[in-house]
Amino acid sequence: MIKTVLLGIALLVTGVLVYEHSCRISDDQVRAHMRTELDALRRYDSAALCDAMAEDYRLRSVEHSGGAQQRMDTGREESCRHLRDGLAAFETLSQRTGGLMGLDIATEITRIEILPGGRRARVEATSTARVADRLIWRTRAKGELSRSLWRIRDHGGEAQTWSYLE
Repeated sequence: MIKTVLLGIALLVTGVLVYEHSCRISDDQVRAHMRTELDALRRYDSAALCDAMAEDYRLRSVEHSGGAQQRMDTGREESCRHLRDGLAAFETLSQRTGGLMGLDIATEITRIEILPGGRRARVEATSTARVADRLIWRTRAKGELSRSLWRIRDHGGEAQTWSYLE
């Protein structure tokens, strides 16, 4: 009987420790997640990017283009639709030009802050996109990531994009 109780306690403690470890997020995990997202963008894989978005994903953005500003506040579904449409257009352009006009995206993480509790992180990054060596947009973004059961989720955030397509 005592062996069963001790085994039960050991399993409970092990389960709690495993669960806690699966929900902690670190700088290295944030960087790995950002690399994975960048790879998905380069493959035009909108499904992988949308899958990483949390149910409560919300992006508040301002786009600067041609001297005008456009503010948008989009949830998960609308953001995924924009992402699918945009990446499909760039993939078609790349295919039709034999890769000469492929989308080249670079991201620089400027700040990572692990929030109290260790389950969420705030990330600031600057991304640039080029097609055929021509800068087409630059984005500065602040977002929030969380980790639960070994999976990192993107909760959105704020972004400012400067578009140079005119």
